[in-house]
Amino acid sequence: MALKRSDVLITRPCSMDVYRRFRATGLGWGFLPEPDRRGLPPDEEMMRDVDEAHRCGVKFQGRVELDADWMGMIDFDSNFMESTVRDLNDRPAITWWAHRYKGHPSYFFCTNAPGYRHYLMVQVRRVMEAGADWLMIDSAIPTIASLNARYGGCFCEHCMAGFRDYLKLNLSKQECRAWQISDLESFNYRDFLLLHGFTDERYRAEILAFPAVIPLAEHYFNYQWREVNALFRAFKRFAQEFDKNVPMSSNSPFYWAEFMYAVDAHDFYTNEMQYLAPEEEILPTDPIYTFKLADALDRILAITGVPRAFEYSRINDCPGHIRLWIAQAYAHGHVFMAPDKMWTVRNAGEPDRWYHSKPGDYESLYHFIRDYPELFDGYESVAAVALVFSNKAVRQYLGDRLSSGHLGGQNRSAPRTDLAEACFALSRANVPFHIIVAGDEWVDDQLLHSDLSPYRAVLRFEPSYLTANQEAKLKAAGDSLVAWSGASDLLNNVGRDIRISGADNLSVQLRHQPTEVDAPLICHLLNSNYDIESDRYENLRDFELTITGSLLGRTFSRAMLYAPEEPPREIACRTIGSDTVLTVPQMNMWAIITLA
Repeated sequence: MALKRSDVLITRPCSMDVYRRFRATGLGWGFLPEPDRRGLPPDEEMMRDVDEAHRCGVKFQGRVELDADWMGMIDFDSNFMESTVRDLNDRPAITWWAHRYKGHPSYFFCTNAPGYRHYLMVQVRRVMEAGADWLMIDSAIPTIASLNARYGGCFCEHCMAGFRDYLKLNLSKQECRAWQISDLESFNYRDFLLLHGFTDERYRAEILAFPAVIPLAEHYFNYQWREVNALFRAFKRFAQEFDKNVPMSSNSPFYWAEFMYAVDAHDFYTNEMQYLAPEEEILPTDPIYTFKLADALDRILAITGVPRAFEYSRINDCPGHIRLWIAQAYAHGHVFMAPDKMWTVRNAGEPDRWYHSKPGDYESLYHFIRDYPELFDGYESVAAVALVFSNKAVRQYLGDRLSSGHLGGQNRSAPRTDLAEACFALSRANVPFHIIVAGDEWVDDQLLHSDLSPYRAVLRFEPSYLTANQEAKLKAAGDSLVAWSGASDLLNNVGRDIRISGADNLSVQLRHQPTEVDAPLICHLLNSNYDIESDRYENLRDFELTITGSLLGRTFSRAMLYAPEEPPREIACRTIGSDTVLTVPQMNMWAIITLA
């Protein structure tokens, strides 16, 4: 069984008391069976962890590691250097881990190298044989992620051989003549670039340009894209040899164009996201874009913050702020993992730093979710506005803005495209919206198969990089088609559906069951009137919430208010014309209203 919207996940193996304290249903980062070199558990210890989780009714997600277990590859394969990512000067790529092992730095291993692929599949086998219920591919940064300024890869012998075979099938005779390639049987892309005057520095500076400016770079990206998709599908197929119904997730920041791979092989995602200290931001912004893109891909996220996100709370002890992160995720239909014990910082030569929550910090939120799963499961976001996501446009944006400092999967904040800015502006104004993916050679197209008629406005962005068929689809939307001209004009162009009187700084998320027209409407309210000094939220009283009738074509006559640590209560609900008006007598940080 895959992830549900009402699930409660713990980030890492813990005591049975912790599982029960949070009423957990799943585990996010189950340890992979590693040797004892760092005190982490071997296979038998992992089996004990699985057994303890199962005794608490917790699904155990076993982990296959693509970056943090670089030491495991060194131990596993005596020829590990043959599997390293290589730059144009044939130097091995080094990742961000600061420590060394057996005299070696943290190598970036190539997922096209047979030796490394063998080690990854051994990890899958050990995880599944330990009894894991779910499979997670952690730090999912295959070789395609090395094609950027930071790593300058990959030109290892395995990539060169694979690309040569790819070109035999995909390079036209005209292109061969244009680049004076007379013999593909002996072609080597690294030698080809060196012959054309490319240095490592120049390659790193130009590799992300879109459209491609480096010779054959478009073909090379497509080759690497094909390989990473095949790898993730192979992970899933191999795991299914042990359990044909095993769900698979990955820690993949798919909002970056080069990471949105093999969506079909994923049942959900287990992600880290950027969260900021309360002095910088109260209600998180970047996750909104990611939630909406996950909705567009029909996938649920189990999320937590990147390690440094918890460093502020480790020092300042402000669980109240993190409680809003949790509520926001569930209000958007996703799962925020219970922050029981969170690694925050690892510096070379220093012990790791950890954030530990205290009993009572977060349990009431998770108990609330488990008490009322019917308020979460089966519900999808309501929308009056659609935003068109173009994968090619995001790639172009990255090429324009980030080529000199692109950090691949480790920069987990949303790319600040116009699309992302529109997401943030609509969210601030409480305008319900969806993202629709306009696909390309890499990502499946949704736009051509979408019904645009339910949307009052369909927002497009330039440059779009859309195909002629996609442009025709948008043109058929008629007067509802709107061109992005900045956040200040956005609301005038798309209109509003929700009005609030008597309260400020409220975020409203409406959710419904699309195929059950008589099911209650769910309305999440998030209060970001937060005081940093007290780590508390202002109690809001006697405010009105108006929902326009045009949004769903329904009016409502009965409303129930739910909140953590409070019994449900009926609240005033009346109809004015086609609009529904609610009077909310009181709320603290998070409340849910059901409308029937």
